[in-house]
Amino acid sequence: MTESNELTTTKTQHAYRPLFKMRLFVFQILLLSIIVFSMAGLELGRWRDLSESHIKTKGLMLVRTIEQHVSRFIKDNDLAGLNKLANSLTSVEIPDNDIISVQILDSEMHKLAESSPDLGTTNAWFLHLPPTVVIANPIIHPETKHHIGILRLLFSNIYFENQSQKVVRSTIAILIFGYILAFLLAQALSHMLQTPVDILAAAAGKIAEGHTDINLELDTNNEIGVLIESFNQMSRRINVHMTDLRQKNQSLESKACELSTLQHIGRSLSAVLDQEMVYETIVDNVINVLSGVKRCSLLLVDEKRNEFIFKVTKGLVPEAIPESGRLSIESGIAAKVYHTGEAVLMNDIKNDDDTRLLGETKVVRSSICSPIKNSGKVIAILSISNKISGVPFNDADLNLIEGISIEAAIAIKNARLWQDLERKVLELNTLHEVGKNLNLVFDINKLLELVLDLTATVLGGVKTSSVILYDEETDSLQVMHYKGSKNIASLQPIKPGEGIAGKVFTRGEPIIINDLSSSEPGSGVTGRSSICVPLRVKEKTIGVLSVSDKQSGDSFDNNDLNMLVTLAAQISVALYNAQLYEDLEASYFSAVRALANSIDAKDAYTRGHSERVAKYSMEIGKVMGLNPDELKNLHVGALLHDIGKIGIAEVIINKDSKLTEAEYLEIKTHPSRGASIIEPAKFLKEKVPLIKFHHERYDGKGYPDGLKGENIPLMARIVCCADSFDAMTSKRAYRDVMPLEDARNELIKCSGTQFDPRIVSAFLQVLLDEKKIEEIEKLGK
Repeated sequence: MTESNELTTTKTQHAYRPLFKMRLFVFQILLLSIIVFSMAGLELGRWRDLSESHIKTKGLMLVRTIEQHVSRFIKDNDLAGLNKLANSLTSVEIPDNDIISVQILDSEMHKLAESSPDLGTTNAWFLHLPPTVVIANPIIHPETKHHIGILRLLFSNIYFENQSQKVVRSTIAILIFGYILAFLLAQALSHMLQTPVDILAAAAGKIAEGHTDINLELDTNNEIGVLIESFNQMSRRINVHMTDLRQKNQSLESKACELSTLQHIGRSLSAVLDQEMVYETIVDNVINVLSGVKRCSLLLVDEKRNEFIFKVTKGLVPEAIPESGRLSIESGIAAKVYHTGEAVLMNDIKNDDDTRLLGETKVVRSSICSPIKNSGKVIAILSISNKISGVPFNDADLNLIEGISIEAAIAIKNARLWQDLERKVLELNTLHEVGKNLNLVFDINKLLELVLDLTATVLGGVKTSSVILYDEETDSLQVMHYKGSKNIASLQPIKPGEGIAGKVFTRGEPIIINDLSSSEPGSGVTGRSSICVPLRVKEKTIGVLSVSDKQSGDSFDNNDLNMLVTLAAQISVALYNAQLYEDLEASYFSAVRALANSIDAKDAYTRGHSERVAKYSMEIGKVMGLNPDELKNLHVGALLHDIGKIGIAEVIINKDSKLTEAEYLEIKTHPSRGASIIEPAKFLKEKVPLIKFHHERYDGKGYPDGLKGENIPLMARIVCCADSFDAMTSKRAYRDVMPLEDARNELIKCSGTQFDPRIVSAFLQVLLDEKKIEEIEKLGK
């Protein structure tokens, strides 16, 4: 049987199928139903709107008419009148009265009157509008304007409901007639269209089964014939392109899978900014994409050393990785890829090939080695060996790994940029903190300690650091402060020009050295990676700052050098200022001591008195926890506490007999005289209270102002105690030395009267150190 006969048979079989006929019939009745129901709905809606509008209008007019009467009846509490009014409104004697219920309520919703006559049952059919409409209106007192009740009217819309039933009946009649007409029309149209449609359907089924060389033979002179011819042309074209389409579809699916994979990997890598995590994520993604491999490694390129760094290795046995984690770029597959910049796919590698960078095995059956490039330069190598499934790598795998390498290069670049940005922010913050802290410290030892701590912070931690300053007297560089494994005492002075530190000092230029072959004795520079920078102020080199070996094990680079040079500039100024401050402070104390000695020189018996009082006061202040600035003020004030005696005649000061009352009053003026002498000097102004009140007593019986207890400045109370103790334990013209034990007992006896008990308690702790007391007693003697 020919193909045409087969199609004719299929057509005959389909001709008796009522599916198309039923669909056509259902479509027509649905369309007809939609139109008819839409028109009926519009008509019903119109009647509904008329009903509501009529009732609302009538209700409002009726409420306005009877509102005054209802208000009056409620006001007069005339319930009979209200009931009569309600009955009259619902009277069945009123023609076409559609009010079926009336309720009158007071302000508290209590029923005052109601009329609801029985209107009988409605003859509403199966479809009707809502039977009632309620209108509720508040009753307002005409004078007080207060709400005094509610008038509720219930209207019937039976008239409009009857009209809607007529619309429904006419709609049903139209539908019945339309359904009959639709059935007849469906019969005619289905007969006209079914035959060619069945033929085309059968042919389409054949095409769906894979028979793309179908050609229909059907003689028709209408539009169906044109459709049949078009179908034949389509069949021929489908037959031509189907094979090519299958091939392209297979390639497209492979590409789509590859792009989706690369997109997923790109997203996962872009979400990571930590470099170590980026390297780990790259290797994990490669293993997942290839459905598991036996070995996968990521090797970073160190151009300076011409080495590979084993950053991530999975599957490699530990023996295959050097202890240093590095391997020279000399030969092997990875070296070839690095130099050529091209990925390599290898299957069945021979035994004599160098495969160390891919894994230490005798035979690597299948492997891929791909470069990771940044700006055309190879920065890393991806090495993959042997799928777990045992299937060798193919070109699709190679293309995929090359795509991953591009994503990996972007991720590594972003991570490095992020790390550089974080480092710059840290450096700027650190430099800011360095400048702020260096300007607050003038103590040389504390400053040097701070310098090394800040240096280590800036560079991320170093094993060895030292500050080496030039000593003009010995013409040598002295290691002033050192942090490292050695003892600072073992570090010898360095001559300018000798060793790394000496060369940097002489040249005035920084040096960065990596892979030192030997250590420089006494220079503080040891290890395989060091930086040494000069400390310069006003074109003069005052020393060097030296660091060696990062805690991370990485070498120093130019960024570290630039950072340390910037830091050294700040350190140099701080050190120079600290030295100036130290010299100024030394001169200041020398002047103060000279002034104090000139006071003591007026009395041969009081030589060294001011120095001893100052020393006792300092020891008491230390026990009481005074800070360094307070101790410094106490020291200077104690040295000058008797400066007022300059204005008192030596005859009175050196008198070896009892003073007269006038002479004693003259002596008592020395605290005020001293304060007057010191007060004009602004740099000594803080010491004025100490000098003026050091003879005040804790019980208020002292002089010059008779201050009492805590009203006496703390430092004046300390000097008072120290001054009295030294007076008791020193020889005077009018008496001999009091034994130390008696002087201690006198302090205890006068605690709470002459002396502050807290200061006495602190002084007693100082007196326990007999060796220190002996040293103080010898001052000036």
